[in-house]
Amino acid sequence: MKKIRLNGLIESNCYILDKQGECFIIDPGSDIESILEAIGDLKVKGILLTHGHFDHVDLIGSFIVPIYIHKNDDILLKRKELSLYNIFNLEPSYYYPNLEIIKIDDGDEIDFQNEKIKVIHTPGHTSGSVCFLYKNKLFSGDTLFKNGIGRTDFPTSSEIEMKKSINKIINNLDENIVVYPGHDEKTTIKEEKGNNPYYLYYKEHY
Repeated sequence: MKKIRLNGLIESNCYILDKQGECFIIDPGSDIESILEAIGDLKVKGILLTHGHFDHVDLIGSFIVPIYIHKNDDILLKRKELSLYNIFNLEPSYYYPNLEIIKIDDGDEIDFQNEKIKVIHTPGHTSGSVCFLYKNKLFSGDTLFKNGIGRTDFPTSSEIEMKKSINKIINNLDENIVVYPGHDEKTTIKEEKGNNPYYLYYKEHY
């Protein structure tokens, strides 16, 4: 697995999940040169999107592969005001009708080299936000950060759903799982269970 710190308008993380010459790209938001360098000779099997905001999706048209996104966030790829392009007066780099979209839902499993990538629906940041669980790695997008959570003041966001999602992740996943978020540094479920101020508040009040 490789992490790429994307130097776009908003700094975000992209991940290359690789095994035996194949890979999935997780959240290719910008910086195509760095992504291509990280991929190297790997065959790209697909793109996994944790949610539909522009800083996580802008380069999805750069690869002719299936794009996996939650069914509730597919609309964000079609509407600039929902994917936040409009905030910065930007235009998408992709053309939606040319994309091969696969809509996913909670509990779905994506095949990868005789193993499974599990989809965990975690609405809150957007209504279709998901985390991807692969072995002991959780790719949490903008749901769970190190000592933080994603914003809930955007279109399709919900603070109530975010509370449920944070509790769902931290209460039900193994403490040794390493969390790779959409921004900033990695953490673990154990660290967040003990230190995340949002989770600790939610635990006491909800």
